[in-house]
Amino acid sequence: MNKADLIAELADRMGGDHQLATEALENTLDIIVRTVASGESITIMGFGIFEKKARAARVARNPHTGESIPVPPTYSPVFRPGQYFKSVIQGTETLPEGRLAAKRSSSHQSFGGLRSNGTGLRDKVS
Repeated sequence: MNKADLIAELADRMGGDHQLATEALENTLDIIVRTVASGESITIMGFGIFEKKARAARVARNPHTGESIPVPPTYSPVFRPGQYFKSVIQGTETLPEGRLAAKRSSSHQSFGGLRSNGTGLRDKVS
């Protein structure tokens, strides 16, 4: 799926308003990029964390000549998926039927709701 496909899917879910879906996605991405570029992180519970990570200076080698090349310190954008997202991808959680996968049903439940044994995803089971 690319950005155009994502906008089309979002527009379908928002009643077919392609322009509104485009603005919603582009503004969301703009907020993420600007926030991470400023050094702050964005945490979306159950989905993941967008953050800026420093990479130390290092020495690389040119594979053709073997020559050492100093690489200055840099920053990279990083996304760390949340536990619920990981669980869905690994197959240990199933996507909910009839509601959004990444929408909390209350402030006291995790995204996935309850496990089959009746405990919440964040409850510890002994």
